Amino acid sequence: MNRTLRLIKRLKKVELALARFYYKLLEDSSSTVFYLYNLFSFTVITLSVVLILLDFFREIPEPIKPITDRIVDFATAIIIFEWVGRFILASDFFDDLEINYFKYGSLRLALKKALRPKWEYVKSFYSVIDILSVLYIFQPLRLLRIFALLRVFRLGFYRFLLEGFVTVFKENLTQLAFLVIIFSIFLLVMSFWIFNLEHAANEGINTFFDALYFTFISLTTVGYGDITPVTPEGRMAVMLTVAGGVGLFSLFTAVMSSGFIEYLERIRSGMIEFKTLKGHIVICGWNETGKYIVKEIKENPKLFRKHIVVVTEEVDESIPKECFVKRGDPTKEDVLLSVNVPEADLVIILAEKKEMLNEDTIDARSSLVALLVRSLAPRVFVIAEYLKEENAVAARKRRLANKIIIAGEYLGKIIGKSVIQPKSLEVFEELLEDVAMRIYPVKEFSDRPITLKELLERLGYLKVVAVYKGRKLVVVPPLSMVLQPEDEVVVLDEAREV
Repeated sequence: MNRTLRLIKRLKKVELALARFYYKLLEDSSSTVFYLYNLFSFTVITLSVVLILLDFFREIPEPIKPITDRIVDFATAIIIFEWVGRFILASDFFDDLEINYFKYGSLRLALKKALRPKWEYVKSFYSVIDILSVLYIFQPLRLLRIFALLRVFRLGFYRFLLEGFVTVFKENLTQLAFLVIIFSIFLLVMSFWIFNLEHAANEGINTFFDALYFTFISLTTVGYGDITPVTPEGRMAVMLTVAGGVGLFSLFTAVMSSGFIEYLERIRSGMIEFKTLKGHIVICGWNETGKYIVKEIKENPKLFRKHIVVVTEEVDESIPKECFVKRGDPTKEDVLLSVNVPEADLVIILAEKKEMLNEDTIDARSSLVALLVRSLAPRVFVIAEYLKEENAVAARKRRLANKIIIAGEYLGKIIGKSVIQPKSLEVFEELLEDVAMRIYPVKEFSDRPITLKELLERLGYLKVVAVYKGRKLVVVPPLSMVLQPEDEVVVLDEAREV
């Protein structure tokens, strides 16, 4: 059993590394990489849909057919790549496998239980669309190529990009309208000029519409080659047209790019609301402790995929880039609603120090935020930090938060212990930095009462260091202790040298 568990443990590390990689590309909307990759993916897949449609309704010319086929195949590779990523992100397979193996002692049954969330993903709408849209790559299924058109439905993955485009377009409507007017004037002027220069000598330009078509194609730098200028003056006009087209499209690209950069910066600086977030973590206030909290969350295999929103009146440079920031006063109800606190999984209230505010006032603000969170989201788990012990004691009596921590309290205790036993500091450092500590309900391993000794025989390399019996914590429990299914065990990963 131990050998199987150790193999599962190694595979968990591989799965976690892949999950972090795919999360950064496919889900981490606080990352620039996420937007760049999804813009690229959206462009390629949209282009492939257009090319497949053209191939169905109008045969693509042979000279460019190999190129269009490569584009479609590349889009297919992206779809497969993303399907694999979302399959990995659908659940923590090896973690579920480990828990179920502990519980049932049967690898076959554990596999069946762990595969259930994966199967749910495989049956989901977008998964089925992806599978059908790539089946034609297998030679016996070439007749199913029509299903490749189904990939148009997966563009729903990129609705956030479309929303961004619409927002940027609306905000830059004046500049874009000006560019459209300039483009139209330039197109008409060059069309008249080319018509006057070419219509007498060029068989391809017999009407003004021919000149308009030729100028538009040249202006967009496409140049099909079906019409070419024959006079020196006409060629000069076409050169100016192409140069003007490059300049105008560069201006258009610059306007849209700067608009997108500004849009992303507003998200980063807290000017955008996050009402669509669910299951996220909200940090109210900010201080030097915050960056360590974010670091621990992002390094945790269970929590790293959760979005973190920091609510603060002053955006601090020390706020990690992995966080969204909402600029506002967390003591205001509308600010907390704007980050969808009722749908959050966790709210952390930090003692944010400000000029002209003493410690009692800062703690009073923490209490006010806690009261407001409780009224908006009674079931959300709340952790609050206080500066003064007497204020923390009062908050505990009023049950303002699930957990109340006094700033510097634990640090002082650790330093005090290390004065008495200097080597104990190494133990504390190891526990805080490297040892994986997890809490499991006993019912995950047994549906009936079980002794700690029996549980340890099932757990293999995991070590039980404490037991929660209701609200009571028992540290280093005796082997004879009887555990109920509703109890919880605190376990450490396998022992190792420091």
